[in-house]
Amino acid sequence: MLKTTYDALAVDGLKKPLAEISLACKRLAINFFIVGAIARNIWLATHDKSPSGTRDIDFGVFVPDVSTYNQLRKVLVEDFKYTQSTVNAFCLFTPEGMQIDLLPFGEIEENGEFAIEGVGLRSVNLDGFKEVFERGAIDVKIGREIFRTCSIPGIVILKMIAYDDRPGRRGKDVEDIDAICKHYPILEDENIWSNHSDLYDGGLDHFEIGMMVLGREMSRIISGHKQLYNRVVDILTKAIHLKSGFIPLMVKDPEKETINQKSLLLRNILTGLEKAHK
Repeated sequence: MLKTTYDALAVDGLKKPLAEISLACKRLAINFFIVGAIARNIWLATHDKSPSGTRDIDFGVFVPDVSTYNQLRKVLVEDFKYTQSTVNAFCLFTPEGMQIDLLPFGEIEENGEFAIEGVGLRSVNLDGFKEVFERGAIDVKIGREIFRTCSIPGIVILKMIAYDDRPGRRGKDVEDIDAICKHYPILEDENIWSNHSDLYDGGLDHFEIGMMVLGREMSRIISGHKQLYNRVVDILTKAIHLKSGFIPLMVKDPEKETINQKSLLLRNILTGLEKAHK
């Protein structure tokens, strides 16, 4: 089991809301997992890499119906003094001002989406959450507590889908994917050498192999869900052939990075994904 500390995660006051969300979900028998920036920070911190700070904490909450989801929000508001966002029905704020996003998934979904009454943003696309929770989540010990958190391959899947849903507004997700790709071959070095040594027979360098391993790990999560698998393959294929704005968003420094380099990166992920699926 991976281990880290609250201090290592670089988010002031994180312990309190994690404990409150955990307690509220336990009362209602709701399973949840950490996603988004905190999940990324956990990965970095457990590999002795300094994470960047964030004021947003994202949770996927596995709920059977709208009533249960609303009960969760009610417990947080009434018992822990959270306040509802005025622009996003899925967002609450702690008394200290920390933003908490509660993203519902599970039996509650209808055609991949979930909608509730509220203000501002009232519907979210849930593609991938259930699969990532079931096959792409891991237990992490933070201090003395154990939390379920999204794995890095799971994060990449969810961020690809989030970008594909709203490409004009989710460019940060692509930037996050690019940053993960830069770190992955180094931080996952032991996993790559121990479990994927067969890839070194093809003359590829360690970075290229790392991207193929990332694709393999993604395939383990989504290969059993044909529609989701096909969607991720389509996102990658469109990006590689420059039929979306994905790759240009990955090139942050044109003097050091090129479109072709990023295209090769995604091709290696796609190769690992497709070969693992066969």
